Amino acid sequence: MRKFQELPGATAPRPLAHAHYAGGWTDTVLGHAHSLELFTYPVNGSAADGHVHTFQGHTHMSAGHFHRFFGTTGPAIALPSGEHIHRVEFSLDDEPFEPKGNFYKTVLSMKRHVHHFAAASGPEIGHDLGTWDE
Repeated sequence: MRKFQELPGATAPRPLAHAHYAGGWTDTVLGHAHSLELFTYPVNGSAADGHVHTFQGHTHMSAGHFHRFFGTTGPAIALPSGEHIHRVEFSLDDEPFEPKGNFYKTVLSMKRHVHHFAAASGPEIGHDLGTWDE
């Protein structure tokens, strides 16, 4: 898998745009937890440059509601393989929502509450350009 793109006239290769996957469970609050999955937005970066990624999404349903989230990962953490991961840690929006057809609305029968999530992302994905003839 190529991790750098050679640019015509460039003095050094440029890191390829890539994303990361993370998933898991929030902490338990008010007797329930939420599972979630996320993909970061792609950026150019390498294991050594300290880059970060942004992300946004929502949890899976639990106790009749879901929460929104958004954030920024920690800086790249190099792995011995040359790949890298990121620390993903954030608090979810404190407003519980429920789906209502083509929209969602605030759950008023439940106290507003905050869940926390912390995990490491997987290694970078989405930058394999394959091979091409020059």
